[in-house]
Amino acid sequence: MKLFIFIVNQKAGNGKGLRVWNKLKQELEKKKIDYRSFFTKYPNHAAELARQIGSMFEDKVEAVIAVGGDGTINEVVNGMVYYPEIKVGYVPAGSGNDFSRGFNVPKSPLDALSFIVRNKASKGKWFDIGKCKVRGKSNSSYFVSSLGTGFDAAVSKLTNESKMKKYLNKIHIGSIAYVGALIRLLFTYRLTNVSLHIDGKDYQYENVWFVTVSNQPFYGGGMKIAPKANPKDGFFDITVVHNLSRVKLLFVFVTVFFGAHTKFKEIAQHKGANIKVESDEKILVHADGELIGQTPIQVEVQHRKLSFMVK
Repeated sequence: MKLFIFIVNQKAGNGKGLRVWNKLKQELEKKKIDYRSFFTKYPNHAAELARQIGSMFEDKVEAVIAVGGDGTINEVVNGMVYYPEIKVGYVPAGSGNDFSRGFNVPKSPLDALSFIVRNKASKGKWFDIGKCKVRGKSNSSYFVSSLGTGFDAAVSKLTNESKMKKYLNKIHIGSIAYVGALIRLLFTYRLTNVSLHIDGKDYQYENVWFVTVSNQPFYGGGMKIAPKANPKDGFFDITVVHNLSRVKLLFVFVTVFFGAHTKFKEIAQHKGANIKVESDEKILVHADGELIGQTPIQVEVQHRKLSFMVK
């Protein structure tokens, strides 16, 4: 009989990961489900664990399930990309949980677990993921929800470093930390010019705030940055925010939660499978909210690369 393997980030959501896992463990034992669990101890440990599990127990694993936030599922995907025949599951236990929004995972951890257990015999659903390579790194990495360069990467960095985030997580409004970081950087962030190369076509933009490459609609804790993004269509949705005043940017961010920002002339949108982002000045890059380096960056779709246990 094949096992469910859980990779648990106990520190996700300022300790929410541990609380969620304790509930899941009780449910698993109550239902007498065969499983094994591993706990992350340092950054990128989930990726290492996933890769080791795939290499050592490939034919004995029903699914590898991430318990944590968007960073945790990102790491698990980076490990499981080498073993696409193993299904990937997710139980939300972070502060943003954009993966659960975009991939139709139940919000309740127990409901997410119940869905996985009920559908263990299914083959899962195949989705696209992104492959990316940044300046100065010899190896590629992967993302599942979105990749961003510029202002949103700087906001992600400040959010992850914020002491306030852990307190907001305790009262279940951790995404507000993102908004707070955004406002702090709004009046100090330096704009730059960006060149985009998308499927053989070149685009030039001046005074760019950020470029987001989206595999699904959501990022930043529920902002609908790419309303039409579809993680099965073989393309990314690219959003460029440029030539926008600082005050108007704040207003535009309010509309992003509803996907209404696309009506502004300063918002450019493209679709593509192979993208290169270059900038006059080096700017930060994040993948699923985790910093991975600086521009330039090369991104390409890995069409229906992994099978996820989602609705």
